[in-house]
Amino acid sequence: MKALRFLERYFERILLTGALLVMSVVLFAQVIMRYFLRSPFTWSEELARYVLVWSAIIGVSLAVRERRHISVDFLPLLFGEKSYRVFAIIAHIGMLVFSFIMISASIPLIERLAMLGQTSPALGIPMWIVYAAIPVGFSLTMVRTIQALIVDFVASEIPLNEHGDI
Repeated sequence: MKALRFLERYFERILLTGALLVMSVVLFAQVIMRYFLRSPFTWSEELARYVLVWSAIIGVSLAVRERRHISVDFLPLLFGEKSYRVFAIIAHIGMLVFSFIMISASIPLIERLAMLGQTSPALGIPMWIVYAAIPVGFSLTMVRTIQALIVDFVASEIPLNEHGDI
C-alpha cells in the first residue's frame, strides 16, 4: 500500500527526473564528443528532442496533480470565494474534454504511423513511439484530473497551491 501511495504521489516526478537526467547526460556527452574528440554523435540531438517532447506532455499531468496549470481567476475573484468550487469543477471538466479529444485524435495518427513503419532518421526508432506520448500523457492527465475532481467534490474547501491559487 505504501508503494502505491508513493507512486500516486511521485510517479510523474520520477519519470520527469529520469528524462531530465537522460537529456543532460546525452547532451553533455555530445558536447564532449563534438568539441574535444571531434567525433560528434549523430543521434544525440534527436534523442534529446524526443525525450523533451515526452517530458512536456507528461508535465501536463504533473501540473494538474499539483494544481499548477495556468488558470484565469478573474471570475472566481469577481464572484467571491464560494464560487471557487464551481469554477474549479468547470475547469476540470474542460480539461477532461480536452484530454479526451487529444487522446481520440492521436490514436488514429499513431495507428497510421505504425502501419507505415516510419522510423526516425538518426535513431531508427518507430515514430509511433514518439507520438505515443500524446495518449500516454493525456491519459495520465485524465487520471489526475479525475482525482482533483473527486477531491473538489468531497472537500469542504478547495485546496490551493502554495501560491494561494486554485
